[in-house]
Amino acid sequence: MSQLHTLSLVHPSHVAFPASRVKPTCFDLRRLPLRECRLTLPLLPPRVRSLPAVRCCSAPAPSDRKARTGMTNYLEVELKVRDHELDQQGVVNNAMYATYLQMGRQELLESIGISADSVARTGDALALADLCLKFIAPLRSGDRFVVKVRMPRVTSARIYVDHLIVKLPSQELIMEATTTGVWLDKDYRPVRIPAEFKSKFAQFIMDHEDSSYKFFATRTN
Repeated sequence: MSQLHTLSLVHPSHVAFPASRVKPTCFDLRRLPLRECRLTLPLLPPRVRSLPAVRCCSAPAPSDRKARTGMTNYLEVELKVRDHELDQQGVVNNAMYATYLQMGRQELLESIGISADSVARTGDALALADLCLKFIAPLRSGDRFVVKVRMPRVTSARIYVDHLIVKLPSQELIMEATTTGVWLDKDYRPVRIPAEFKSKFAQFIMDHEDSSYKFFATRTN
């Protein structure tokens, strides 16, 4: 039996040898008889698949919210709740709010001189890439409300729109929402906004940057 005792490795950097035979700082594992060595590897923690990141919509600060409920730089579309828009609890169904917001954006685009039909004739399309809603209070049958819409920023490929839904005549804030629109080509791939339309967006933002504007459109049956 060799005088070299059993070797225990907890980690490659921790190896125990008799001090009389081998210096701790210099050794060659290839010269050791494998039958007299015992190797203990550390247990690795189980691999955990990372979860997808979730983006949350944060409410604005109270002071900011007060400013945003004003009429500065917002286009306004006045609407009324219909019975078929309610759910079993007697309040407006959550899905209907996306329709209200879309109606506001449509009026905003038409006031700029852009319509979905004019975009479609070029072979392109406008689509939503992001929709963030914050529900604050419900609407019920017969409630009158106004959808306030503004366009704070347009980049080379994206259109950012802010929305507010305010109940009338109490001016109670019902919802806050933001959307991001993208320009798609005929293959439904995001592309840069054509110069013809980009100039209209830029001119609109410039005209209303420092002044308030209103546009009223009442929905009919």
